[in-house]
Amino acid sequence: MSKKPLGFKFLSEYNAGPQFTFSDLCSGIGGMRLAFEALGGKCIFSSEWNKFCQKTYFENFGEIPHGDITKVSLETIPKHDILLAGFPCQPFSKGGFATRKRLNKKNGFKDIDQGHIFFHIARIISDKKPQAFLLENVPRLERMDDGKTLQIIKDTLGNLGYNIHYKIINSEKVVPQRRSRLFIVGTLMKSEFEFPDMPQLNPKLCDILQKYVHDKYTLSDRLWGWLQKHSKKHSKKGNGFGYRIADTRKTTCTLSARYGKDGSEILIPQRRKNPRKLTPRECARLMGFPDDFKIPVSDTQAYKQFGNSVVVPIVYFIGNKIIEIIQSNSIKISHPIKILSK
Repeated sequence: MSKKPLGFKFLSEYNAGPQFTFSDLCSGIGGMRLAFEALGGKCIFSSEWNKFCQKTYFENFGEIPHGDITKVSLETIPKHDILLAGFPCQPFSKGGFATRKRLNKKNGFKDIDQGHIFFHIARIISDKKPQAFLLENVPRLERMDDGKTLQIIKDTLGNLGYNIHYKIINSEKVVPQRRSRLFIVGTLMKSEFEFPDMPQLNPKLCDILQKYVHDKYTLSDRLWGWLQKHSKKHSKKGNGFGYRIADTRKTTCTLSARYGKDGSEILIPQRRKNPRKLTPRECARLMGFPDDFKIPVSDTQAYKQFGNSVVVPIVYFIGNKIIEIIQSNSIKISHPIKILSK
């Protein structure tokens, strides 16, 4: 009998229907939505420009998100209680710095397209005045331009009448992945928000691995040979570039959007065979997505989608704290959790 994946099964036990509304901006494949629906919320507006993410979103939530948020009129967006947004991290990401430089793209707010999406989100917050919002991005945002980028974000949102709190949270207590992300919470209430402490579930990579995996995920002799040669070359130069064979009894490093290229950052050891990549379903589990989450796209797109997504349980716990703050404003929430262990 196979193991159950380590993760969360969310149980919503309210009977009176949805108890608060929220928007899902720059939604990706809906990781934030999963968490807030489990807390008793109803999504009344979503936006995502990527057509492959839209396909996955539709298969799981029955709606196609609006496209480019910068081209959506404010009148189209209904008022809502909580705004969620994982605004594009590429202009702020350390991992994409070399690629952006090669393509002659600017970083941070200097990126006219993706870097300015934050200000469109701020415009929506200003117009709709949600009781609270949750934004997510990469940790590098905190240090970018000597902290000036984050200060602009804090000042912009604070000037809209919100108390602003932020924290970098690592996910390794709840899923077997060392993934740090910056979360920014804003509330209209005078109450001081405090980020929750994550429960220590002692997750292990072996808890989310599938028992039977197709041979197509095993590295070819050619690719495995190239990775070893590449690693040896960089090792002689004294830097750390190379592949990583995961210890399945521990947690992994961060799953990136480029994982599908060669899987080098998280390789699973196999007996008498070359190591293999994680499957898309294993990547979903690594991000805390339930097993009934549908993956209707190619493996290439699935790797990108989960590598760009949020860790669902982390968002759930933060959301629970947000609701504790705003429920005094006539919002009553029921939010039990059932933890699945191996």
